[in-house]
Amino acid sequence: MTLTEQLQQFRDATMTRMPKSIIQTFKNDIKEINASRLKENALQKGDIIPDFSLTDNQGNKILLREMVQSEFLILNFYRGGWCPYCNLELQEYERLKDDFKKAGADIIAISAEVEEFATQTTQKNSLSFPVLTDKDAQFMKAIGIVFQLNEQTKKDYAGFGMDFTKIHGNENYELPVPAVYVIDKNREIVFVHFEADYMTRIEPKQILTILKNKSYLNETL
Repeated sequence: MTLTEQLQQFRDATMTRMPKSIIQTFKNDIKEINASRLKENALQKGDIIPDFSLTDNQGNKILLREMVQSEFLILNFYRGGWCPYCNLELQEYERLKDDFKKAGADIIAISAEVEEFATQTTQKNSLSFPVLTDKDAQFMKAIGIVFQLNEQTKKDYAGFGMDFTKIHGNENYELPVPAVYVIDKNREIVFVHFEADYMTRIEPKQILTILKNKSYLNETL
C-alpha cells in the first residue's frame, strides 16, 4: 500500500467519526494557509537554507551544516508525533531509508516538539534517522513554513487533549505546514514540496525517483 493509500484510508475512517464542526474548522485552516500565500513566500528551489542549530533527542546541539554529509539531505518538516498523518509519512521514509542512501541522500525529521516528545516520535515509529527539535520553530520560521493556530483551532485541539504548551515548551501555538526540502552539500535547495493540506503528502518514492533520475535539475514542484 502506498503512503497516499494509507493516508486516504486513515482519512476516510477518521472523517466518519469526527464532528462536522471540527472538520469545517480544519478545512478553514487550510483555506487560511492558502490565502496567506505562505507557500509563495517560503524559501524556494535555488535558495540557500540558513545554517541553524537544532537539538537531538539527548539535548545535543547540532548545526545543520554538520548533517550534510552525503550528496543530498532530505529535511522532513512534520507537525508532531501526535499527528497520525505525520507518523505514517515518517514510517515510509524509514522503510525507504536504505534506498535513499543508495541515491546519495540522508534523511532528518524536524519539528518544534521538545526533546521528550521527539524521542517518543522516534520510538513509536521505530525511526533510525535523526529526529531533531527546532526550539520555538525558529528554523522553520526562517524558512517560512510556520503558521499560528487561530482560537477555534486551539479549542478543537484542546478537545482532543492536545497541550501544545507542553509539546512545544512555549505558548506560541504555532505549527509548520508539512514540507519536504532537499538540499545539496552547499545547502542549496534542489527540491521543495509544500502542502497546506496536512492530510496530503508527497510520496517519498516520488522524491527518490527525482533524485535517481536527476530530474530535480528541471523539477518545478
